[in-house]
Amino acid sequence: MKAQESDRTERQGLGWVTVRGEAAGFAVREQTSSDYGIDAIAELIDDATATGQLVAIQIKSGSSYLGETKDGCYIYRPDAQHVNYWIGHTLPVIVCLCDHENEIVYWERVAKDTVESTGKGFKLAVSQSRQLGKETREALKDLVTPRVASSDYTIVSTEDVSHGMAKRYSIKVVLNRPMAKPELAAVVRDLTARTAKRRYSRNAMVQGRWGDTDAHVVWTFIYASAADEKKANYTCRSLWIDPNLDGNYAPTLLAGENVGDGIIVDWKQSPLAGVHKSGNGDFHKEHYFELVDPMVVHVAESLATIGQALQKWQSGASAEADFLSETESARQQISDACDAPASSPEPPYECHDLDALVGSMLTYAHNIVLYHNERGIELWAFKVRRHMTASALDDADKCLDRINYEREKIS
Repeated sequence: MKAQESDRTERQGLGWVTVRGEAAGFAVREQTSSDYGIDAIAELIDDATATGQLVAIQIKSGSSYLGETKDGCYIYRPDAQHVNYWIGHTLPVIVCLCDHENEIVYWERVAKDTVESTGKGFKLAVSQSRQLGKETREALKDLVTPRVASSDYTIVSTEDVSHGMAKRYSIKVVLNRPMAKPELAAVVRDLTARTAKRRYSRNAMVQGRWGDTDAHVVWTFIYASAADEKKANYTCRSLWIDPNLDGNYAPTLLAGENVGDGIIVDWKQSPLAGVHKSGNGDFHKEHYFELVDPMVVHVAESLATIGQALQKWQSGASAEADFLSETESARQQISDACDAPASSPEPPYECHDLDALVGSMLTYAHNIVLYHNERGIELWAFKVRRHMTASALDDADKCLDRINYEREKIS
């Protein structure tokens, strides 16, 4: 198939931005995931060290973008939708115009004071003297995202929520001072990168499975105060997934903004609130019980079925094929239950501890499902799967005991 000329021009533009960006002391990475109007993200490098300070880039290549000039500037005319997106973006945004014939990249930042409304759209004047390269390093450094001191926030918990197919961490962070979105994004990027390198494991079995492996998935939850953390009232949440992780074992993507390094941030505070409300707009514990109690009962019944089948398998009274057949319906019920919380509202304050236990119980139960799906059977010998199933079942049963206690306490 013959390559389109526009495709070649765009690739050449990315190439020149990468070369000239590196000359300015930035590492330029193509934005391969879908992101409206952002082609690449550049990270400031200081003393051969990545700083985590970023700038987003929109690249326009070809002579058509250099055809209109005025007062020593090229005039670029973006539409209102793009301009609003760029100005509202968490990262600072620059537009790069590429002159392939002369191997020059011109750039300008996108901001309210640099774009001018024409009534039908906008225009951005890109000075012919502002050329991407070593000479513009200092000007670009003034645009990058801020650094945030580690003393400005506190990591209140790190939870290992790994299963047999992926090493996963979830962290909760309380801010020690108010922060704007760019600062929050900087905190999320820094914590995600550091958390992915952690070697914490919740038990010996998980340690034996993942050993010295980096995490495949990292969630972060940011809270404005300790009181908000107690109420599960987060300011924002984020999700990073290793691009090499098999999609069958990756969590559902967040709907949010890519703040760099493949990290998606959901800025909506308490995004699950309002899914199920009572007449006065409040979600009370009786409504929470209506949602959670039947699900806990169904999962408990499924775990009991799995436990009975496991005992027969362990004793030699049945084979693995019998275990899989006898537990097929139970494992499906668990999968269905694990999908349900994604559409459930935020629990009331007094149900927070109970909800955490329910989440842990579901995680252990779902691990059993993963151990016996197609990938799990391929990955582990049957004795290992049987042992891990017994361990996960024991952990889930312990959670159920605590759930019953907590449920009675707040009834």
